[in-house]
Amino acid sequence: LDSSPILESLGNAKTVRNHNSSRFGKHFDVQFSANGVIIGAFTSAYLLEKPRITVHLEGERNYHVFYMLAKAPAAVRESLGLTKWQDYKICNQKGTVAEVTTWNDAAEFEDMHEALLKVGFTEEARLELYKMLVFVLQLGNLDFKPGKEGSEAKDPKQVEACAALLQVTPQQLMDAISYRTMGGGKLSTYKVPLEPRAATAARNSLCAHIYCLVFDCVVSVINDYISVYNAAHCVGLLDIFGFENFKTNSFPQLCINFTNESLHNLFIEHVFKLEQEVYVKEEVEWNFVSYEDNQHIIDLIAKRPICVLGLLDEGCATGSGKDSTVLDNMHATFAQPKYKAYTKPKKSSDRTFVLSHYAGEVVYTIEGWVEKNKDELSPDVLMLLEVHSQFERLSELARADTQKKLEAAESKAKPGKRGGGGMKKKTVAKTFSEQLATLMEKLRATEHHYIRCLKPNQTLQAGDWDNDFMFKQLAYSGTLEVTQIRKAGLNVRRPLKHFYQYYKICADDPSALRAGTVTKRTELLLKQLGVDENKYRVGKTLLFLLNFEIMEQLDAIRTERVAEYVIILQSYMRMLKPLLHYKRAKRCILRLQGFCKSWEIRRAYCEVRAAAKLLERWTRTYLAHQKLLDMRESDDPALTPDKKREALLKILYPAKHGRGRIGLSGKRRPLRIQPTRTVGDDADEDEFVEMPRFEVAYEGWLVCKVGQMGKYEKRYVSLKQGTLSLYVDHEALQVVHSLNMASCAVSLKSAAIEVRRADGAGLFLQKRRRFKASRWGGGDVVVFQRDSLAPEASEAWAEKLQASAGEARAVDGYKMQVSLDGDQDEKPVDQKVAAVIKEGYLRKKKEGTFGKWERRFFVLYNDGKLRYYESKAKAEEKGAVDLRWFALKEVEEEMEVAEDDTGESAGLRVQGQLFKVVKGKQFSLISGKHALYMASPERELCDEWIATLQQTLALLYQKSPFFNPEVLRVYMMDGSFTSIPLTENTHGRDVARFMCKKHGLNNETEWGLLELWDHPGIAGNMTERKLPGDELLLDQTLVNWERAARIRFGIISQVPASSFRLVMRKVTSLLPQARTKKEQQLEFCQAMSDLREGRFTSPDNSEIFDLAALAIFKDLKEGMTEEEQDDDLVLEEGQLTDQLHNYLPSHMFRALANKRRGLQDSMVEEWDRKVVRAFNELTRAELIETESMSVVRRQDPQGAGRDQRWGAARLPAWAVAGADLDLQLRHARLVAVDERHAYHQHHLCHQARPQQTAREAALPHARGDPHAQYPHKVR
Repeated sequence: LDSSPILESLGNAKTVRNHNSSRFGKHFDVQFSANGVIIGAFTSAYLLEKPRITVHLEGERNYHVFYMLAKAPAAVRESLGLTKWQDYKICNQKGTVAEVTTWNDAAEFEDMHEALLKVGFTEEARLELYKMLVFVLQLGNLDFKPGKEGSEAKDPKQVEACAALLQVTPQQLMDAISYRTMGGGKLSTYKVPLEPRAATAARNSLCAHIYCLVFDCVVSVINDYISVYNAAHCVGLLDIFGFENFKTNSFPQLCINFTNESLHNLFIEHVFKLEQEVYVKEEVEWNFVSYEDNQHIIDLIAKRPICVLGLLDEGCATGSGKDSTVLDNMHATFAQPKYKAYTKPKKSSDRTFVLSHYAGEVVYTIEGWVEKNKDELSPDVLMLLEVHSQFERLSELARADTQKKLEAAESKAKPGKRGGGGMKKKTVAKTFSEQLATLMEKLRATEHHYIRCLKPNQTLQAGDWDNDFMFKQLAYSGTLEVTQIRKAGLNVRRPLKHFYQYYKICADDPSALRAGTVTKRTELLLKQLGVDENKYRVGKTLLFLLNFEIMEQLDAIRTERVAEYVIILQSYMRMLKPLLHYKRAKRCILRLQGFCKSWEIRRAYCEVRAAAKLLERWTRTYLAHQKLLDMRESDDPALTPDKKREALLKILYPAKHGRGRIGLSGKRRPLRIQPTRTVGDDADEDEFVEMPRFEVAYEGWLVCKVGQMGKYEKRYVSLKQGTLSLYVDHEALQVVHSLNMASCAVSLKSAAIEVRRADGAGLFLQKRRRFKASRWGGGDVVVFQRDSLAPEASEAWAEKLQASAGEARAVDGYKMQVSLDGDQDEKPVDQKVAAVIKEGYLRKKKEGTFGKWERRFFVLYNDGKLRYYESKAKAEEKGAVDLRWFALKEVEEEMEVAEDDTGESAGLRVQGQLFKVVKGKQFSLISGKHALYMASPERELCDEWIATLQQTLALLYQKSPFFNPEVLRVYMMDGSFTSIPLTENTHGRDVARFMCKKHGLNNETEWGLLELWDHPGIAGNMTERKLPGDELLLDQTLVNWERAARIRFGIISQVPASSFRLVMRKVTSLLPQARTKKEQQLEFCQAMSDLREGRFTSPDNSEIFDLAALAIFKDLKEGMTEEEQDDDLVLEEGQLTDQLHNYLPSHMFRALANKRRGLQDSMVEEWDRKVVRAFNELTRAELIETESMSVVRRQDPQGAGRDQRWGAARLPAWAVAGADLDLQLRHARLVAVDERHAYHQHHLCHQARPQQTAREAALPHARGDPHAQYPHKVR
């Protein structure tokens, strides 16, 4: 809105029919966020009327801005050297209107003068803008007379005044205007003096060019200040000049009317043609309304090569072209009957012609058309502006305009076409046509809505109503035709499927609506409802109704039917309780009946059971007696009495003495997991193998350590699905370490049980990582302490680990066999054989400290295994790695080449011959602290291996991912997180938009996703970066995480939650007034987080203590009851000493670590005093806030002068668009100021009572626990 006074001043003028006529086309794109909030606007200007800058008709004025500058305040006019407007010929011409009744030049200047600063201009830039306009006024007063050679200025002082404004010499200005450089090169150029008439034309071109530069500059600055990039929604507004028909119509009127013809044709296409096409597309009978198409007049004016503008350009192309020649050519060309819109008048046919527009016939006068159409700047004028002028701003605009035209000409040049490389000269008609075509293309890409502005009279007076004039405007605008279409057509339209689904409840007989298509079913429904057939039509996808009365009748019927169904539902709901009671009673009765019926059965069963027991007892007694007789007759000396007794007891009491027990030294057979073979039902069907299942599982507390040098700690251990995981506790399940048992080996030692990575043999062990990873540093081995377990339990745990490893290897082998493709795709799983993807010789770095290189034959299989052998024969396998747990990394090396005495690089010299030294290439596969280094002197061979390994790793990462490829967690600054589903097309901007919508954040452009790693692994040796909006999370972000996890952790199954995270943070502030409560809370949490992490910067620490006081106030308020809030909050010194680490930056305490104990205590006490002082001032102060919350000041109730800590200078305005993040963190304390202000509304005048027993333990220990108790009292 602030741009309107500026654009109206520069682009509007007084015409015969309008006091404030727009002389250019203005298109606004009002930009909205996803939540419907206006966040900016983009302005496009088209078709500025350039001839008016130097010449206007009688009864009109020039552009408003010239008269406004001449009537500006005295201080402005004196700084610019301006006098009254009558002294300037551009403003004061024949028939110029002195005053405009509805336009106050002085008042409008004040609005424009102030608005320029609001839309991005500085005071210096505004003054330069005024100087350019003053130069146009002064240059318009420069007249010429015949001289010795060509022409010379009538008033030399006027030349000096113009040259001073342009910051050139008077001679340079006169040479550029009164001379023209001719010739084809630097050596053959010469200057030709111009006659006074030609010099005046050059002056007018310079005036128009500078004014256009000013106009384009203003539009560009406004767009840079208020427009935003990539808005969610846009609404465009086009404001353009209307149809013109004066007594004398010249070239500008033809351009304006041509524009209106094109817009009217768009209106016809949109309203008439599309309206009829809808009925034709839906195959609905409809009486079409005839309308008049104006495409023929548009072709007559601008369809090249044979058109009015084309013939005019042809006349300008010849140096000797005249207006009369162009007119004769048009009369001869358009005399054919097909050009019915062109008429040769009977009178004045030597200087006029007539065109029949949609608004009526217009007589055009050809005088001056050739000169107005040329409107070209000579190279001398361009050189004057771009090179000689010391007016930097004007020179910069001129050079930018020339560069823009050159780029546009190059972009439109046909590829492959040879010709001149310079910019071709364009006529005004050609430029106007291109701008109009751009505007029409933009309008056709949008959905149109029209606002028709009708003028009640042509006298420009109130209370005068001209019926004929109004009726003509309605006819010319096409409004009458639209009325006929709506009157003859069917106004109400509804989607067919939705209408049938919504109103089928109204049918009396729903079974009679059965039909093959929705169209037939809708017709049957309308017939049942008794709707008149002449009041509706059923199309393919739409239903056309005559008026809304039919909809109202259908809605009334639907309401009655819905009420009937609601009554039925209510009756069922009332029946539900008795029905449940009945079913419960019936169930009890059936149970009682079943008990009674089973009584007899149970009695018979007991009799049979007693008889069976008696028979078994007698049988065992008989067998024992027989056994005793055999033992008496036996002479075996080994049969002792005890063994005899034991044998008899097993016979008599087998339940008690017949089970064999395994002793403590007994050995169980190791568990072997093999795939189960299953045969199909048909005899000819092939056998297939089912995937093995996991059966071993365990959860509990054990004493263990990670790595050989680790410390034994009690951890919660989980063994399931082939994964061994260690957690801190069993509730939070915060993972400490995890291992995939498929690649591990279990060994039982005297004092410990070790689970160690099995594929580390033969790999190079890296000495030191570049980042700290104490928790995961020795992640290749997990050691369980046997002393903490019983002997039986330790052996059982070892057996469980071995069984789990066997299960994991069986399942893992099955999965990898299933994934084999190619020729093995048709075979059963257990018969598939891995195929070779690539093989060849490479250099491998040996394991050990020095790591020498050896030559090995590498083979890559499609099951994810990379094996290497002694030779190509593959007789002995030297080692193998599972690529799923490795990441590829290229090693960059620098080769030092010595230089000889001549300064040239020396190669390898052998027997006097010089050979070239070629650098090889090295790459590695890294998994945790294990690495496999490979190299080759042939770089091409290494590149082939790297490309193949990258493709293989990309497939293997999908089969064994560390991160869930379907769901991703995004954290907020308050600690909460949201799980977002992922697809292949999920971008960063999609996640940011989803999070803003879910949490009710108004402007998504203010928020961004921050990627956090707990080690410096992001490009640039960083731990955090802002996620671009076009980055694919699944194919880019997660792939980088997978690769980094393998490099850092190696073979694992779970990654710690803090290793890789996405955090939603506020990155800028555009609309601070539109913040929600949720957004304010997130901003405060972000500010406090950055404060603790040391991101908040301040010249002194006073603002840090203020923010700490605000945080304490917020925590205290959350921990208090309503009764406790009746008293004022007052803290004493010494109460916050133990809690300061929760509210002050951590780097402040780290700086005290190396200092003496006494100095540490004194510094902490000083910080405590400052925080307490800030808190007490915060709770005692009274706030007076403006509507915008941009002024917060402290007021003393007693009138005494106090410390103005919360004054306006202390808190800058929060609502600063584009403020840096550091400034936003300083302003985040205003979130708590809102709560403090609400607190003082109720307790402004309360005094602290002497006895406060309920205030004890009110301050929480930490910000995360508002219910924690504080050990000291609060007075």
